Amino acid sequence: MPIRKAGDLIREAFRENTLNTNRATPIGSGSNGVVYASDQPGYVIKELNVPDGSFRSLEDEANLQSIGAQLGIAPQVAGLEKFPGGVGNRLEMQDIRTNYEPVRSEGDAFGAPGVGSPIDPRVNIQTAQQLGQLALNGVRLEDRRGANIVQNRMTGRPMQIDFGIAGRVTGSEQAATLANATAEGFEAAGLGEMASIYRATVMDLLEGGDVADAMDVAKQGFSRLQKLRGPIS
Repeated sequence: MPIRKAGDLIREAFRENTLNTNRATPIGSGSNGVVYASDQPGYVIKELNVPDGSFRSLEDEANLQSIGAQLGIAPQVAGLEKFPGGVGNRLEMQDIRTNYEPVRSEGDAFGAPGVGSPIDPRVNIQTAQQLGQLALNGVRLEDRRGANIVQNRMTGRPMQIDFGIAGRVTGSEQAATLANATAEGFEAAGLGEMASIYRATVMDLLEGGDVADAMDVAKQGFSRLQKLRGPIS
C-alpha cells in the first residue's frame, strides 16, 4: 500500500469537508441516493445512501450513462468513487443546470413518451428518438419521469439525466426496446394507428422467432421517427 503524504491527507480532508457542506443542501434526492454540488466547479455528485449493488451497480450506471453522453443526450461522466462495503459510493458528472431546466409541463405531469402533458409536445417525440438511439446502442433506459428529463433552455431539446433504471439489451429484447420507443414516438406525434400496426408487426415477428426480421422492421420504423420534428396536424 502506498504511503500517503501529509499534504494529500490535508487536501482530502478539505475536500470531504466541502462535500459534506454541499451534501447538506442537496440539488435533489431519491430513495437510493442524493445529488449535490461537487467541490469541482461545473460538476455534481450522485451519492448512494444504500449499499452499492443492493439495487444495481453504480459502476454499471456510470457505464450506461457514458454511452448516452457519447450520443450527446446525457451528462458527461467525470469519475466514480468506491468505498469499503459499497456504502457512500458516488458518481461525479457534468452539471448541466446552467443550460437545462426541468421539462415544462401542465400540472404535475412531466414529459415522457406517451406520458404527461408537456407544453411543447416535441419533448415526447425527441425523448422517444433518444431512447431509440440508446436501444440501437444496446441500452434500455426506463423511469422517464419527473426530473429525470430536462430540456435545453433555448432549444427545448431534452436530455436524459438518470440512468439508475437501465440495462443492456441484445437480440429480441433489443428489437422490442427499439420498437416500443419508436411506437411511443409515433403516438406522441399523433400517429396512433401507425404506432399500433408497427408495434404489432414487430412483436408478431418476435413471437415467431424471427429476430433478424423484427429488428429490420424496428429499424425501418425508427428511421421514419427520426425524420419527425413535431406532431402531425
